[in-house]
Amino acid sequence: MNTPARTGRRSGDSTARDDILAAARELFASGGFGATTLRAVAARAGVDVALIPYYFSNKRGLFIAAMALPVNPEERLAAAIAGPRDELGRRLTTAFVSAWTDPGTSPALQGALRSVISGEPGAYPLGEFASTAMLPLLAEQAQISDEASRVLVSTLFGIVTMRYLVQAPAFTEPSPADLIETFAPRVQAVIDAD
Repeated sequence: MNTPARTGRRSGDSTARDDILAAARELFASGGFGATTLRAVAARAGVDVALIPYYFSNKRGLFIAAMALPVNPEERLAAAIAGPRDELGRRLTTAFVSAWTDPGTSPALQGALRSVISGEPGAYPLGEFASTAMLPLLAEQAQISDEASRVLVSTLFGIVTMRYLVQAPAFTEPSPADLIETFAPRVQAVIDAD
């Protein structure tokens, strides 16, 4: 005799909200905002789709919550900037590549990048972060000119765009450590030329 599937709230301590967020991060990272459906998130999380509006209001609310980073990217950047200028290229490249490969931050960053690139309205403001946090920190704390700062930021975002969106073998095949070894000296060369 088949018993119907239970609907509604799970019994016991619920992990539904966390399960929904984990599933949404994975799906937004792989498909972006437009291709991710609430039904797919619910199925991946093993919950009733009605729980998503209960916790997050709508798909946009879910996206914002899922893309929230568990670390403050400005603090990470400021920490990378601190130290000798002749090692800044390595610290910046290491911090940037590490954030995109860290399982705790990578899904949110990849989902945000994919959604920004695909023109999703209201996607996580990576562009705003680059303009209002990265560029000023490089200019003020590292004493790097605006022009050189723009080259550095575009280089770092170029690496992750080629690795995660374009998926060019020249960027996906090397390990994160190899990417750092390849690009850190070039990033440092921009700094040294400034």
